[in-house]
Amino acid sequence: MQESDANIVYLGKVTQSTIDGITDMMEESMIERQESRQTTKRVYHVMIEALQNICKHADSTADYASNSLEQGLAKDGIFLIGHNEEEYYVTTGNQITTENTIRLRDTLDKINALDKDGLREMHKQAMAGGEISEVGGAGLGFIDIKKKTGTEYEYYFDPVSADHCFFILTIRILKESVKDF
Repeated sequence: MQESDANIVYLGKVTQSTIDGITDMMEESMIERQESRQTTKRVYHVMIEALQNICKHADSTADYASNSLEQGLAKDGIFLIGHNEEEYYVTTGNQITTENTIRLRDTLDKINALDKDGLREMHKQAMAGGEISEVGGAGLGFIDIKKKTGTEYEYYFDPVSADHCFFILTIRILKESVKDF
């Protein structure tokens, strides 16, 4: 089993100032560890995209009964970044409506199945005529992350009620260059 360290764990409201604070802390941490510039840029990019996904797409309309932990997560997100010798990993969690799980699962599965050329084509299609959501997304963030990392998404939907799921996403960023991807 590979030993790993969690660098940052955050639970709470995700705002632009939260994103700025987390990315600043992580950037300082990576400089102290003398990570390569390329690895630092990829981790930084993934962190921003992942945190913005929570900020823009987390559902905040749930009305939970009495479970205070679930109530605390209703408008919030979870963010964890860690590393081991070979990679960094970013794990996020946020609430989404159950009806959005099918579309999100389909999008992530499609992106996971694509190679470099397929991602480039999907990116072009999304830019040209993709369905833009009310918060500005057409899946471009997910496509960009895969292009930067070359790794597949790991995800899980945990039902919390009939209408809501807690969406957990893990993104792995290899420390070594992914030049061919």
